[in-house]
Amino acid sequence: MSEFETILDPTGGSEVVDDVTLAPRPETLRGKVLGLLDNGKANAAPLLSELGAHLRERFGLRDVILYTKGYFGTPVEESLIQRILKNCDFTVAGIGD
Repeated sequence: MSEFETILDPTGGSEVVDDVTLAPRPETLRGKVLGLLDNGKANAAPLLSELGAHLRERFGLRDVILYTKGYFGTPVEESLIQRILKNCDFTVAGIGD
């Protein structure tokens, strides 16, 4: 008999909830720095770059910084998380294929 792994349900339909606190939202994006996190898969970088350019123009962002994970199949490295926290006001993560 095989063992089954518990899978996180991203839809929120799971009955087990540890913490549902949302991150504080900025009142405005004007003058903020956006971090874009590319998971390293094909097409993620072009998609995120286009998104960043659009958001910069539409909302008056001060800067947009693109970061890339070391490998798409692993969690984000702690050192990269710290760089994003230090340099960005908010972050968008994207995947590609």
